[in-house]
Amino acid sequence: MDAHRALTDARAALAAAAAELGARGIAPEQLAVTVPPRRALGFIPRPATMRRTGEGFLLGAILVTVDGEAFDPGTILRATRQVLPGHQAASAQERRALRQTALDAGFREGTTVVLDSRALPLDDESAMRGESGPLVLTDDGVRVRWMPTAPDDALRPLGDYVQERLDLSDSRTAGGATSVG
Repeated sequence: MDAHRALTDARAALAAAAAELGARGIAPEQLAVTVPPRRALGFIPRPATMRRTGEGFLLGAILVTVDGEAFDPGTILRATRQVLPGHQAASAQERRALRQTALDAGFREGTTVVLDSRALPLDDESAMRGESGPLVLTDDGVRVRWMPTAPDDALRPLGDYVQERLDLSDSRTAGGATSVG
């Protein structure tokens, strides 16, 4: 299979899936990056925050945009002021702090934020052949690693995977839910 054509087709399929989800009224997730703590004017401390970088739709292991960009999702969280009882594990306290940081950064309460995702190099054939994330270019075309620990022989064809995710979104939106992951 022609690698350039496979990558072009993959980008088109991902863009079409994102457009279809948007047309169904599914709200996109917000992409953001972490902005580390810093000092304003050299001496006023500013806490870590988040900066919005775009939006996209989670299709299981892949986040896609209507432009056909694909990302390996980073941390997925919901911006909430959820107050939980004391004696939480350190990881629960860190996630609660991230949710609060998302609100402080201007994300609306209840918004899903995908933090620090990694863009997948759909325009670089050699990088996609060496990719170990959710999209991989093989001799058979673009394949999906639907689970980070899935071996290479368990990779799924992109078209089948996207269609399955769209079918799942049909059943979920029929019941009132709006998640696709």
